[in-house]
Amino acid sequence: MFAAAFGKGMFRKSADGRWTPADDGLPDGVIVNRLQVIDGSFFLCTNKGLFFHDSNSWFLTDITIPCYQVVKKSAILAAATEYGIWFKIGTQWKSVAYANKAIYDLLLTPQYYILGTSQGISLYDRYTDSAADFPLGTGVTSMAIVQSRLVGASMGGGLVLGNQRGGFIVSDFEDVTIYSLKSTETGVHACSSRGLYRIQMLESQVIMRSMLTGYPVTDLSSCGDCMYVSTLNWGLKKVVL
Repeated sequence: MFAAAFGKGMFRKSADGRWTPADDGLPDGVIVNRLQVIDGSFFLCTNKGLFFHDSNSWFLTDITIPCYQVVKKSAILAAATEYGIWFKIGTQWKSVAYANKAIYDLLLTPQYYILGTSQGISLYDRYTDSAADFPLGTGVTSMAIVQSRLVGASMGGGLVLGNQRGGFIVSDFEDVTIYSLKSTETGVHACSSRGLYRIQMLESQVIMRSMLTGYPVTDLSSCGDCMYVSTLNWGLKKVVL
């Protein structure tokens, strides 16, 4: 297991339960945006590019610009970066679209790519190389699908929802800041300043059910019957479901 500690670098948990530094191969001043596991391989999205882990060290890929997300769908491995979408073609990464726009998250379907951008949400048609943009006046940093409905987290900490009229709205909360959305085997969760919520649909309404309270939750990872929850000030917590 790996964990990224804010301002402290990367750590790895050994078989005996100890956490040890795991920064080999990473440059000074690196800031981790996302840590992903794809087909058993670890990828690190950082302000200095996309790294992968092998033989107890991190190695830089062809993506040397700020990277925010890496995902795989079927045979497609794609990355969201400060300068658009990149695909891994063969053994190399290539820029394929939106080279002049920051992409923070992406969801892949066979024909369309749903993008969380610095300006809102975009729908990219890879068959026709065309796009539809939905400006929201704020960036969308993470997205998920809840019962066939798209939801997202805005850069300002709000919840992005489809308005059922072909567009999107941003709902801000007075006392809750949403940091990110995470999809797990048990559903979609919102990491927030007030704790962890599960996002569900009640008829046509999106609701947030509280799961953990008392401290800000910034990230999570599920493993079988437990979750590892990253907190803002209290480190990593293990939660048995």
